[in-house]
Amino acid sequence: MPTSSVAFHFIAVTGFGGCVPWLLLEAQVLGGRRGQVDLAVAVAAGGLALLSGHALVSLWFARPLTVLRARAEVGTYLQVLVAVGVLGLLGLHLLTSAEPRPALGAFCLGLTTWLSALGFQWVPSLFVGREGFVDHLGRRTRFSELEWFRLRKQDGELPRTWLQAGRGDTLRLEVRLPTDEAERARGQLLQAGLAHRAPGR
Repeated sequence: MPTSSVAFHFIAVTGFGGCVPWLLLEAQVLGGRRGQVDLAVAVAAGGLALLSGHALVSLWFARPLTVLRARAEVGTYLQVLVAVGVLGLLGLHLLTSAEPRPALGAFCLGLTTWLSALGFQWVPSLFVGREGFVDHLGRRTRFSELEWFRLRKQDGELPRTWLQAGRGDTLRLEVRLPTDEAERARGQLLQAGLAHRAPGR
């Protein structure tokens, strides 16, 4: 498993976990509606810490893993850019306003970094191991849950291939890969006993 993924989730657990008591303290000091906002955000920070903790444990126990360089479409990157831009500006405003709220501002900037790392794929977003696929949040799609797969090439300046896999009529996995990565995944799927379907079937 890449060191970058371990480091990312460890920092996320530590950072979001550290935000929880800070936000609770700020909520107590502020009181009223503003304090309730900090209280709700503290719950969200705890949830994100647990999410990254779950991902870290899942990736660790799924070893050994091979990275698949999944690539999102341009529209997805634009959505992430807008979201992190808004969050980043909000965080800076909360830190530098006349009545600063450092805990909430720090959480917003931390969430900006977390979303950027996942959305822009600064850390690997998909892995394949002995038992199946694992994504960057620790969600697993086991080979035993799949019956078939197909590869559908996408034309463009940068050649990409859609890898789809499922069971019966249900699609369980869909990911966009560089063509060489898709061919490598094909070999592992065939080795796992999955049937190859022609595109369009």
